Amino acid sequence: MLKISKQKIQPNQWDGGLTYEYFIYPKDSQYVNRNFDFRISSATIEKIPSNFTQFQGYFRYLVMLDNSLQILRNNRIEEYGKLEIFEFHSNEKIISNSLGNDFNLMISNRIQEHDLIVFQGSKVVNADWIILFALSETVVYINQIEQKLISNDCLLIENSEKLEIEIRISAKLIFATLYS
Repeated sequence: MLKISKQKIQPNQWDGGLTYEYFIYPKDSQYVNRNFDFRISSATIEKIPSNFTQFQGYFRYLVMLDNSLQILRNNRIEEYGKLEIFEFHSNEKIISNSLGNDFNLMISNRIQEHDLIVFQGSKVVNADWIILFALSETVVYINQIEQKLISNDCLLIENSEKLEIEIRISAKLIFATLYS
């Protein structure tokens, strides 16, 4: 289990603002080299319009944390509300016409099974990776072990043995699972 706080992350610049890389796997991979299996990040969108970075071989989940998202996706207008999940392939042409903060999960096409939801309650999962991103202060129980999270904290659980893990969550958060 790894808890990552946004305050401890050094941001990098992208076309529309700042990006905060919480985690990249494998650890020796790099975003710029496009050699990762998955990457967890949060970004600010500070410029209108702003172009989302395009590249081949990845699927993306994006969730706006504090605003709606208005985009031009492959020349079609789309809108997503606050905390609504926007799913797309990284090779699509996406132009944002919104400002705000978002959560991003990029997954290599090598990982065939994955899911992301906004969730509160209890679940039992046996995924290889479990990602919990706090939207507000919350208490999470992982097999009865208490973890306190504040807004923008990320809790990452590696479960290479694919054990069943019981997760109880006291407040809504972003919940993702990845299966090898």
